[in-house]
Amino acid sequence: MDEEQTIRAIEAIQWDYEEALVPESIHYIQNDDLVMIKNEKSTSVYANKVVRYHRTIHEVKDVIAYFEGSPLSWWVRSSSDSSELEKQLLTLGFQYYDTYRGLAKKLTEEAPISEFTFREVNTEEDVQAHVEVAAKIWGYDDEAIQAAVTERASYLQFPDRRGGYTIALDNNKPVGYSNYRYSKDGKVLYLNGAGVLPENRGKGIYRSLLADRLIEARKRGCELAVTQARLGTSEPILRKSGFREYTTYKQYVRE
Repeated sequence: MDEEQTIRAIEAIQWDYEEALVPESIHYIQNDDLVMIKNEKSTSVYANKVVRYHRTIHEVKDVIAYFEGSPLSWWVRSSSDSSELEKQLLTLGFQYYDTYRGLAKKLTEEAPISEFTFREVNTEEDVQAHVEVAAKIWGYDDEAIQAAVTERASYLQFPDRRGGYTIALDNNKPVGYSNYRYSKDGKVLYLNGAGVLPENRGKGIYRSLLADRLIEARKRGCELAVTQARLGTSEPILRKSGFREYTTYKQYVRE
């Protein structure tokens, strides 16, 4: 893959899902210069978003109108002329929310790190453990915990799924988790969420969890691993593990 193809693979983490799992309420617009997703049954800025925009600022209002007043997020890819788009979004009521690094790594031979145990999530108990770890890290409330358990359990029953979940164990105690998905063509691994309990950080668990997933992806024939890492979170560890920054995204939100 050349650099532009790699960047597009990074962006695809936001929309390349199994088609059979996409409900009728979700609509995709996918062109070379515009990718956006609208969910008629959600007001979440993560469900309604502009992922790629390479048009003039004169068409920004038309894109916003497509969402029919729903809250949305706009992912601005940094470039020599992106500041003009950012100014236009601010003028139209958007606020800067976060920054993400578009990271990728070409998959080569990966050295396994065997200090910890990793388990693919398959059982109800595994699902519960996966969600409990994530909940402690991110502060889920009871409603969010139940929704996450239901979502993961349902996904694991889907016969044509391209992704899954992993838990990391330290002395048989769940201390870390990860989510992953493969691209439709099977060449790209999407890393779409991972974490380690605060009290277990600094032991190399995250890097071990990452190495384990990269080894499995390479066995499956993947050529590239990609992620969008929020600034100040997993980014430093990913860089130490050989991931390279290809671009930066600024997330703007209009509630």
